[in-house]
Amino acid sequence: MISHRLTQTSALALALALQGLTSPAFAAAAPAAHEHSAAAPAAPKSSAEAWGRINGLRVRLTSLTENKKLAELHDVTETLTATLKGLVNVSKELPADKLRRAEGAISNLAKALDAAHDAADENNQAAVEKQLKGIDALLKVLAAQYPADIAATPPIAVATGHDHGDEAGHSHASAAEPTTTVNVVSPGPLQAGQPAQIAVRLANKQTGKPVTAADLELAHTKKVHLLIVDPSLSDYHHEHPVETAPGVWSFAFTPRAGGEYVVFADLLPVATSVQEYARSTVKVAGSARALDLQPTQSVTVDGYRFDMQIEGGKIPLEGGAMVKVSVIRPDGSLAKNLEPIMGAFAHGVGFTPDLKTVLHVHPLGEEPTNDSQRGGSELHFHIAPAAAGYYRFYVQVQIDGKDKFAGFGINVTNEPAAAAAPASLYYCPMHPDVTSKTSGATCPKCGGMKLVPKRT
Repeated sequence: MISHRLTQTSALALALALQGLTSPAFAAAAPAAHEHSAAAPAAPKSSAEAWGRINGLRVRLTSLTENKKLAELHDVTETLTATLKGLVNVSKELPADKLRRAEGAISNLAKALDAAHDAADENNQAAVEKQLKGIDALLKVLAAQYPADIAATPPIAVATGHDHGDEAGHSHASAAEPTTTVNVVSPGPLQAGQPAQIAVRLANKQTGKPVTAADLELAHTKKVHLLIVDPSLSDYHHEHPVETAPGVWSFAFTPRAGGEYVVFADLLPVATSVQEYARSTVKVAGSARALDLQPTQSVTVDGYRFDMQIEGGKIPLEGGAMVKVSVIRPDGSLAKNLEPIMGAFAHGVGFTPDLKTVLHVHPLGEEPTNDSQRGGSELHFHIAPAAAGYYRFYVQVQIDGKDKFAGFGINVTNEPAAAAAPASLYYCPMHPDVTSKTSGATCPKCGGMKLVPKRT
């Protein structure tokens, strides 16, 4: 998953966080903006959308700091400050006491971000890192005021500054406007069922120069992810090409059906540190499959059964929903042998029938830290799509060294989520092993994040 767990609170940061519990509202206490402030992003429409942006900006803030790109921090800090202010405006549903604590934490976050901004302008790496610890602590305090599934909304890539393009989409489903073009290179016509060695050519959209490994950051252990799917949404491939010439990335590909496949290059350019999807197509000769738009919540792959449960029974566009995917072995026992794959125990990728939208999420919970670890048998995703309608959502896992793709048919509705019956057990989406029978309980591993109902 894209990690949004926060670092441990230092004594100084904790003191700062506690001050935030009684600070005045953000609007009254926010410091004056710098003269060279970034263009303000569009206001978020929901607290889930705001938290997706916050988590995305936090990831970028960490990346820039770790890579010592302090000159780029100022736009990120100002965009994050504006996003936090927008969070208050869409959080009126919070109880008065939690809203007051949230406003206090945001007030202190604005001050800490301003201090990080100043330290970055002075090229003071140590000072920026110190402020980042305080920002982490305050974000934990802020997150504790919201339902855990809202605060853990997967990161949304948000463009910042005047030269980085328009704001990113409303969820992790749509990344920033691509700065890269992708074109498929094949030695001959592709035929369904026939293996082929092909390549994609990546180039900078403005300059036309090849996009090489040096131009890309690692994202989930790889420089380039190719998400390839046919028009029926039934033949999905996740490939990792190898650069064989400047900007030319080669891989083996065996299409299983005919038709015009769409190729999404999932990239994280060094120049922007913002995820993007460059799109192309490739034609395959052979019999095309029919598009099936039926909802499917149980899929069997190589004898393994994948069952999906949607919390609340539906996935509303506003706020999305938590889903649980259970993996069951051919003998009927729970599969606890999921192997690490691209830095996680699973990956989720969804497509709409028009093949213009990619939904890319990662499971909540602990990530593997070495190849010997095993995960399972339940995977928890927070799905927050960019648009209503049908999605073919693939859960990819690795078992015994082989990839398995379970394709679910899900519908995203404009209707509000159904009211759920009281739960008998509550759990932490980021740490599913933490459970309680008490409503309102919090997770000690998340620094006080509220547990959410567990449905059976």
